[in-house]
Amino acid sequence: SSLVPPAALPPHTYCPPYLQRVGFSLAFGVATWAFSTGDVRNGAGIATGASLSWSLIYLTFHARKSLRAPRHPIPLALTAGATTCVALYGTEYLLYQS
Repeated sequence: SSLVPPAALPPHTYCPPYLQRVGFSLAFGVATWAFSTGDVRNGAGIATGASLSWSLIYLTFHARKSLRAPRHPIPLALTAGATTCVALYGTEYLLYQS
C-alpha cells in the first residue's frame, strides 16, 4: 500500500498519509528479517507491536473516514489487513509463548 500514491485514489477517498504507510511497511520488513534469522518470538513481537499500535491509531482516528461512502478497496484492505495481522501475530506472541 505504500506504493499507491494518494493521487491514484478517487476524490473523497481516505487513505492514511504516505509516511505512515511507509513506516508500517518498514516495521513489517524488520519483523520479516527477525523471522528470517530464526527468531520467531521477537519477529512476532515486532509484528504485533507494529500492527497493534498502527491499527489502534488508524481505527481510532480514521475508521469512520474509510468506512464512509464512497468506499474504496484500498482503505478497507488496509484496515482488514492490519486487524488480521494483530490477530495472527498477537496469538503467536501472547498465547503460544514457550
